[in-house]
Amino acid sequence: MLGFIVSGVARVVATLNRYLPSLRLIQRIIHRRDSHKWGVPAMLFAVPYFLVANIFKGIIEDGGHALFSVPLLWCLVMGIAFVVLGPISLILLLATLVRSRTEANIPSDTTRGR
Repeated sequence: MLGFIVSGVARVVATLNRYLPSLRLIQRIIHRRDSHKWGVPAMLFAVPYFLVANIFKGIIEDGGHALFSVPLLWCLVMGIAFVVLGPISLILLLATLVRSRTEANIPSDTTRGR
């Protein structure tokens, strides 16, 4: 049962990555060491998502179909994801810098014996 759930989630994520490039951008910023610096500028991508969510909200309030709530929810989730991405990428960038500084200060085992 667990394998079925995991494979289903993996298939959904693969499909969303294929058709929604914003998820690819988020994964690239989080999982690549050289891309952590782009987290704060990527927060600007949240603005169009919130604007489109506001448009969908207006359509729903004016008597539009209830299915417009699905893209409204998606826009809100992606907007919040990009807003949260900035501080997370800064934390990852600082952790990477601290790790590289500590690795540079630790002498190797071969130089201790001399």
